[in-house]
Amino acid sequence: AVSRAQVQQNPSAETSEGIGINITCSHPNIQPNEYIQWYRQLPGRGLAFLVSAVKGTKKVPDPEGQLSVSADRRSSALWLAKPRLADAAVYYCALDPREAKPGLRPGTNLIGRGGGTVPSVPAGGAACRAAKLYRDQGASS
Repeated sequence: AVSRAQVQQNPSAETSEGIGINITCSHPNIQPNEYIQWYRQLPGRGLAFLVSAVKGTKKVPDPEGQLSVSADRRSSALWLAKPRLADAAVYYCALDPREAKPGLRPGTNLIGRGGGTVPSVPAGGAACRAAKLYRDQGASS
């Protein structure tokens, strides 16, 4: 029997525009042949691949940040260094065994002020969390 990958993301987080945020993902039952992938889905758009890694850290060019994988590979974190309102999206963590594309449940929903949420994507290996992204009212233009 093949066990479905268990991927969990926390339910919520908030940050202000320009203030870095960590989007974490737990995958305690990761297999040796699986690598960690992150995607995002902007409102009204399809899934876009961001980064994948097996271990260590890997830079992410857009949105600026990096993916960090724990030493035991049981968790990972997508760090967004300077999130913008335009980065409001659903962020998905998934495990890919290379033999098959990962299924995706609702991912991390990073919500910009005044923006809507993205509909759920059915099936898969990832759970979801929501994050709110606010414009910093104290910032000088």
